[in-house]
Amino acid sequence: MYSRRLLTISVLIVATIVAVILAPCVLVSAFLMSFLPKFKTTPQAVAFIYGFIGYEWIGLSKFAWVWVRYQNIDKRIQKDRDVQFWWARSLFEMGKWLFNLKIEVTGEDAIAGNCALVLCRHTSMADTVLPLLFFGQARAEGLRYVLKQELRLLPCIDIGGHRLPNVFVDRSGSDSAKAIQEVTELMCQAPIDQSVLIYPEGTRFTRKKHEELAAKHPHLKNQIERWPDLLPPRLGGVSGMLDSNPGKDLVFLAHAGFEGSADIHDLLSGGWLNQHVRIHFWRIPFAQLPKLDQTDYLFSQWDRMQTTVEKLEKEVRKAN
Repeated sequence: MYSRRLLTISVLIVATIVAVILAPCVLVSAFLMSFLPKFKTTPQAVAFIYGFIGYEWIGLSKFAWVWVRYQNIDKRIQKDRDVQFWWARSLFEMGKWLFNLKIEVTGEDAIAGNCALVLCRHTSMADTVLPLLFFGQARAEGLRYVLKQELRLLPCIDIGGHRLPNVFVDRSGSDSAKAIQEVTELMCQAPIDQSVLIYPEGTRFTRKKHEELAAKHPHLKNQIERWPDLLPPRLGGVSGMLDSNPGKDLVFLAHAGFEGSADIHDLLSGGWLNQHVRIHFWRIPFAQLPKLDQTDYLFSQWDRMQTTVEKLEKEVRKAN
């Protein structure tokens, strides 16, 4: 852990120095590139990257201050969570302002109620903060995350993510049993006042991944055709969490509008610019969750996710 953080923070230091030194050249180049259709939002992307570097340093400073200032564990966790909310909100608001994003939330009644296992669609770098901000922060409560190990390369996520009760899982499949056990324990140990978040697809949805999955795994053909705008849910972790559910409701988060923002190329080409984003929640009370046939029930809710996404996408196209 310490060697990884030494490496990642060293990379951040070097990246910061290089970014500052090259700033005049980068800014001029970004302006000139914006006249090319494929790079029309390069200035916004460059501004976001510089802002991201700045927020990383501020976030690390805040985490360091919390570590020095607060010795009480419960108080420290509370303050670390405040930093987590601040970091996510700052990045989201910066992206929203730079790219002129318009956000609309429906199904807000599902946000209120008991703590829940939250299952979210995953299409973009941006949607990783949606559950935290529009569910966790809206309820002023902790939200335990199931995160991919690759995110530990970002110092703020690495440090904050390990200080708070989250799990970083290996998605390679080299030790699926361990990953399932980790997410199951995360669910079992979550107190009554904390919700848990997982992305059932396991990775960001893209048309290319959808097609590659169909070609690589013919046995998933029916599921691929059944959910044209989603990847099939990975059953191991989700089933383990449902089996060990201590009494939490099930909340689903569907969204549309981030499909054109899967990677850095979309940041440059205008995939985020003037985008309308629609977010919709729905809730299933714990008492209504089946004790058997959870796979069939999960698939039926994924059918609803597909239908909801199609509806939201139509609204996005109409708004744009």
